[in-house]
Amino acid sequence: MLAKLGLGTVCLGFACVLATASARAQAADADTATVKHIRNIAGGATNMVATQMFAAGVRNCATRIDQVANFLTKGTQSSALLFLPEREADNSMVSVSAEVAAEGFPRAYASATFSPNTAIGCAAEYETVQFWNESCNIVAAKYFKGAPPSGPLGAEIGILTIGPVARVFLMRATSTSCVTIKKEVLR
Repeated sequence: MLAKLGLGTVCLGFACVLATASARAQAADADTATVKHIRNIAGGATNMVATQMFAAGVRNCATRIDQVANFLTKGTQSSALLFLPEREADNSMVSVSAEVAAEGFPRAYASATFSPNTAIGCAAEYETVQFWNESCNIVAAKYFKGAPPSGPLGAEIGILTIGPVARVFLMRATSTSCVTIKKEVLR
């Protein structure tokens, strides 16, 4: 009888652990005051990322957020996680992370950060990270045609210049694959 009770207690305990883990997973996926998940960013007059940021009180950077979010997600299948300020929404830095799937290109992780109240109003920077099943030399020649190399960042990462404050970092993953990180600062 005691052995049965012990097993039952363990099973109940395990069931509780599973139920607790499931509840935590659901809670982690739920929106909070500071994190909002957008499962599918659909096209519209204003990008859904900008719309949700505006609804959260982020007004100073609304135009810049719409500009960058449209640039990163227009014509794609994308989902995003918004990082909203806890207080003073219109005077705080905000950020968004997105999964971006564009036809004919590898899926990308994109991140953008927006800072209000700068000399220009709202400064921003974005990065996209992609894994390519081609060597870095092929990726540079095929997808960043005409972008001059600016030398290495260190010992392993190459740099291409694609604009005054925009760079592509090329990092060899294997002899036949490459990771690119594209970064631009908008002032």
